[in-house]
Amino acid sequence: MNNAKERHTTKFDLSHIDPKERYDVWRDSISVIFEANLKQNTCTETFSANITSTHLSSLLLGTTSSQEQFFNRTHRLIAQDGLDHCLLQMYTRGSTTGQWGHNRNSTVQAGDIFLLDLSQPITSLTTDFTNISLVIPRHILAQHIPEVEKYHGCVLPHNSALARLLGAHLITLQDISSTLDTNEVIAVAEGLVQLAGTYFSQSPLSEDYHQAHIVTRATVQRYIINNLTNPTLTPNSIAAHFKMSRAYLYRLFDSGQGVSHTIQTQRLHRAFRELSQTNHRQLRIGDYAFSLGFSSESHFSRSFQRLFGVTPSDVRYHRKECLQHNKLQLPLDRRYEEWVRTL
Repeated sequence: MNNAKERHTTKFDLSHIDPKERYDVWRDSISVIFEANLKQNTCTETFSANITSTHLSSLLLGTTSSQEQFFNRTHRLIAQDGLDHCLLQMYTRGSTTGQWGHNRNSTVQAGDIFLLDLSQPITSLTTDFTNISLVIPRHILAQHIPEVEKYHGCVLPHNSALARLLGAHLITLQDISSTLDTNEVIAVAEGLVQLAGTYFSQSPLSEDYHQAHIVTRATVQRYIINNLTNPTLTPNSIAAHFKMSRAYLYRLFDSGQGVSHTIQTQRLHRAFRELSQTNHRQLRIGDYAFSLGFSSESHFSRSFQRLFGVTPSDVRYHRKECLQHNKLQLPLDRRYEEWVRTL
């Protein structure tokens, strides 16, 4: 019985690794979610990090301890991994200061609980820290928080009743997670997500969004994603399809980067994912450009490099073999990486 329970818990600890290799191993492993970097001139041979992860059916719970470093999610990484998850996180030691997407900047202290949308950019710097993280697939959290992307970087302050209550649940779950059986795991996971959704729904946003506005914007976003290869996809054609005025369409997206920017960014993300796949290598770069509505290969390449910092050819011919380097030689339990990808 104990072995059955322990199968869904992993312990990733760098203390058994050669000090000269620890930082490189860490960066490779944590790249399943973040690009991690130490400050310039930091000694890598004293680096340490450990993660204890528990698979909770549809969620992933992790406790991480490490030292001061940058944790980023760039457009390049977002396109590369295609994760459609949210991250509920509480620091129990240390803090992080960051920019969450385009609209929020904050310092998150120990005891604060914040919510991140992993499909949006993140730039952050931590102190030495320990945190508890809950990885939640978007479709699960969206059942409790409509338009969850609006809460990217939203914080429940540590001195609020909601943060204290939700934090107590996270700490308790951390303490007992490895002892839960399958039925208990499912019940706890469902209850915790519902609780988080309820609490964050009570937190004020910078703007007041009505339910009809939320539903309409989500419908338009789905339409854009499903029609990326349509060369006539434009703000005008979208407004005509939904029989709405262009002014109203622009208001739906006025808190972000606009309708045209949304279309182009989604097209570039799709191109990045397809160029990274070996089964698409027979297609020319220009084929991607024209199939995704770009007027020329040069325009496509310039836009691609501006967003990701690399050219389409770089991605095709020099793509990273993610998380495969020397994996068999490392005496580490790295199952959590695959769990993140397959939630």
